[in-house]
Amino acid sequence: MIAVWVGLELTIYGMALVFGLLAVLWGVISLLVRLDARVARQSGGASRAVTARVAGDPGALDPALLAAIVIACRAHRMTRRKQAAPEMRIHEPGSLPSRWVGSGRTRQNRSWAPGGRYA
Repeated sequence: MIAVWVGLELTIYGMALVFGLLAVLWGVISLLVRLDARVARQSGGASRAVTARVAGDPGALDPALLAAIVIACRAHRMTRRKQAAPEMRIHEPGSLPSRWVGSGRTRQNRSWAPGGRYA
């Protein structure tokens, strides 16, 4: 019976500690949000202008910048295709294994013997 009370006491202390730390974190985050809002008001809203420009109409982008973004996206896609990312594979996994994968599977499926020979 004493073990049950010890378990309950530890549970209560642990949960109180967790929720106490969560309350402290909540207070720190709310303090930082208030300080950030105060700094934004003092700066004259310069950050709002930048946000409006970035999140604005996509047609408002400079054509050279838009072309650079398209080229960078295509280059990234071709690089990922070369890295054989799972979502970029042409063949179904397991249908056409590479030599490295085939060698590893062979070593996994054979028993190990002393001296490096496989049985």
